[in-house]
Amino acid sequence: MLSCSWDGGIPKALLWWEGPGGQKKSGEESSNILVLSFGTARNDRAYTCYAQHPLLAQHKTCLVTLVSVSKPILTLRDVPVEGSTIRMRCSVKNGTEPIQYMWQRQTLNGNFSTFSEGNQSFILMTYINRNHTGWYRCVVSNAVNTESSDPFWLDISFGPDNPQINISPNPMMDRIYTTVELENEYVTLETQAVSLLCQAQSNPPGQYIWFFNNSQIHNSSQLTIPKILRNHTGNYTCSAQNIHLNTSSSRTINLTVYYPPAGSPSCSMEPARNHSSLRLICSWSGGFPSPVLHWRGDLVQNLSDARQQTNLLSTSAILLPSGGKTLNTSLSTCVGSHPALKQLTECSTRTFIPSAELQCFAQVTDNKKDLMLSCSWDGGAPKAFIWWEGPGGQNKGGEESSNVMLIRYDTAHFEKPYTCFAQHPLLLQPKTCRLTLVPVSKPNLLVTWLDAPEEGSTMSMRCNVATGAGPIQYMWQRDTPTGDFTSFAEGNSIIINKVNRSFTGWYRCVASNSISSESSDPLRVDIICKVQLTHFQQKTVLK
Repeated sequence: MLSCSWDGGIPKALLWWEGPGGQKKSGEESSNILVLSFGTARNDRAYTCYAQHPLLAQHKTCLVTLVSVSKPILTLRDVPVEGSTIRMRCSVKNGTEPIQYMWQRQTLNGNFSTFSEGNQSFILMTYINRNHTGWYRCVVSNAVNTESSDPFWLDISFGPDNPQINISPNPMMDRIYTTVELENEYVTLETQAVSLLCQAQSNPPGQYIWFFNNSQIHNSSQLTIPKILRNHTGNYTCSAQNIHLNTSSSRTINLTVYYPPAGSPSCSMEPARNHSSLRLICSWSGGFPSPVLHWRGDLVQNLSDARQQTNLLSTSAILLPSGGKTLNTSLSTCVGSHPALKQLTECSTRTFIPSAELQCFAQVTDNKKDLMLSCSWDGGAPKAFIWWEGPGGQNKGGEESSNVMLIRYDTAHFEKPYTCFAQHPLLLQPKTCRLTLVPVSKPNLLVTWLDAPEEGSTMSMRCNVATGAGPIQYMWQRDTPTGDFTSFAEGNSIIINKVNRSFTGWYRCVASNSISSESSDPLRVDIICKVQLTHFQQKTVLK
């Protein structure tokens, strides 16, 4: 629209337009305005406005030359950082005012869509974010023409965001040992190959640094451990850095390496409740986390059924029923499991009563200073608990080694019983054996002949003891040229065939048990020739 004005005057002047190509408007009171259809204006051609007044011989004129808009240039004044405000300017060198500006952005289908328009050559975009990244252009137009700028790539810098860490193979979550799943807590198995991939949204792309327990170990987004070991347990931190913006962010995870205990579980048993019950013990040391142990078997099943408490099975130590209620030769099995092992492992233990009978023994130390009582009941699982009780308060109990009781010889109670008790958890009542301490009496030596008492005949000797606790050992002795006695035979009786005169001498027998030892009076034996008689002489020995 071209307009021309010459205000005032009486009468008003007549105005009209004339342009190139016959474009004009004249002869009307309102012809001071010439409306040109878009695209019909003549670029760089003059349009003339005429004004005629009755008082003037010549009309007045004014000229307007229309100039088309040049190709605009889109520029950016600020650095486009997420969260900031930027100003885009559309610059035009030539063009007749007024000029209209349209701001457009390329859509997903490749076309440009207008998002703002007006008569200003710039636009402000506030709080920009990464979603504003893309191709932009400005479009300018006047009465003559329309021009578009070249597309401009708006690159928004941002980040890095909080990193995301992906672990492969998929980590185990510690669901067996904890009831709450903790964030940033991961579990893997020893000897596996583990890869940690760190990703953080950033423009320009970020750089990555890995830390293990605050020590830098790797510069890359992916950290690979070909064979992870237990000492790799710890905190892994990925730090993402945007060098262009001088910004960074990080994330830390805790990686726990599970490893199994060595070997297999160990089963044992021990007496409990003063040897009236049994305690089954299962141990399997090492590994992380600790292995899960539980018992199974007839004994354990019966215990669980009786008490209706299945949680008794999931423990490393359980208490079996009191004595007399547990069967002999019962087998119990401890089963161990660990998340680092694919298969279960187990051990077994069997309880049984010793097959032999309880036995008691007595023994005198040198010079009859002490008397040692011992009791044995070998075998069995667990071992029986043994103790002694004697007359006059002489006893020894409450110790594992109380199967031996040592008493002074001069304080022993002879001819009164000493009792050994053996308690086994599988028995309701203890077993007993008794020792009555009876020293051997002085033995009597008897000699008899099968034929006449002469050379070549057979001599029989017998040693008789009136009293003494068995077993009793007998020793036969004969004098030597030095006057001492030397032993030559054992047993309570001996037979000597075809004697000769060399057998002449003093003889005696020695009887002993675990309590004392006594010798008979020496007996003289004279062996003579057949024409001679054998002479016996009694010799009394004072003690």
